[in-house]
Amino acid sequence: EASEQLTPEEEAEETEAWAKPLSQLWQNRPPNFEAEKEYNRTMAQQSPYCAVCMLFQTYQAECGGNSQNSGVTPAAVDGKIRTKPLIPEMCFTTTGCSTDLNLSTPYLEEDGTSVLITCKNCHVCVHASCYGVSPEKATEDWMCSRCTENALEEDCCLCSLRGGALQRANDDKWVHVMCAVAVLEAKFVSIAERSPVDVGKIPLQRFRLKCIFCKKRRKRIAGCCVQCSHGRCPTSFHVSCAQAAGVMMQPDDWPFVVFITCFRHKTPSQAERAKAALQDLSPGQIVISKHKNGRFYQCEVVSLAKETFYEVNFDDGSFSDNLYPEDIVSRDCLQLGPPAEGEVVQVRWTDGQVYGAKFVTSHAIQMYQVQN
Repeated sequence: EASEQLTPEEEAEETEAWAKPLSQLWQNRPPNFEAEKEYNRTMAQQSPYCAVCMLFQTYQAECGGNSQNSGVTPAAVDGKIRTKPLIPEMCFTTTGCSTDLNLSTPYLEEDGTSVLITCKNCHVCVHASCYGVSPEKATEDWMCSRCTENALEEDCCLCSLRGGALQRANDDKWVHVMCAVAVLEAKFVSIAERSPVDVGKIPLQRFRLKCIFCKKRRKRIAGCCVQCSHGRCPTSFHVSCAQAAGVMMQPDDWPFVVFITCFRHKTPSQAERAKAALQDLSPGQIVISKHKNGRFYQCEVVSLAKETFYEVNFDDGSFSDNLYPEDIVSRDCLQLGPPAEGEVVQVRWTDGQVYGAKFVTSHAIQMYQVQN
């Protein structure tokens, strides 16, 4: 696709901090492979290091989505660097029916980590599991799909930015793996290989939405947009624009896969909430509380208690951070306390079935009983 003729507004110097590093990566500008390589190298040095896991970078940073990868340079094991992917396997396996889900997790180590590999040509860094690279191919000479096919001027058909990790779509186009994960109707034909990506079922309405971030940076609508997940919020943006601008995106329950929170609906961060919680409540205090019906009521605090919840990573790649100790059936946690970090456990879920998981940590949460 030929680059567009830039308007004076588009040629103007970038003023927003989040967009300055992207100034040479907009698809309406002439291709600049050197700028792509520099961007890829920069992202590979920032947590979560993987160009696919970047989708949940803001969630990880603000909510501790994966404490192992937060602000820590990963250590090399056997000469290879491994970290835990932020994206659950479920995000790659969206299908038309929940019974079709196959949540096997290819190319993951027993401890849930995956090796980080870097394309020797464009320098994009990905988890082998996130990009669908088998262990025998995860070598120092590895090249991503686009570089292997020498398709260096091909861009993601779902957004308006260059750089990052791309896979071939089923219509001779290319897509960012990150964009394909977040766009609900995009499907990975080969889940294990993360390619090709079927974009044929994405509704035309998505391609008509205007991205709030790049609509002033290019005159023509391009790519398809996702929208804020809160109610009927109409705020729309390209996945890559939203990620770069710091929009909160996090894993969601099937079949929606990714829950998106625009800036207007963003709540205080975990750190801000913790700071506010230092002002402890006491019995008899009058508060405003939210009922499960969604309405707010004036109530009186009756009692306070600390409740312990366990966090585990399930074998299918999903996780839970609000299990009761007695939900773990392979150990008497009420008598023995929590399992060791990384210990294999059996968890009885809300459907009555028992599932395999690995213990992560325990959380002590302050609980309040109120009455109106």
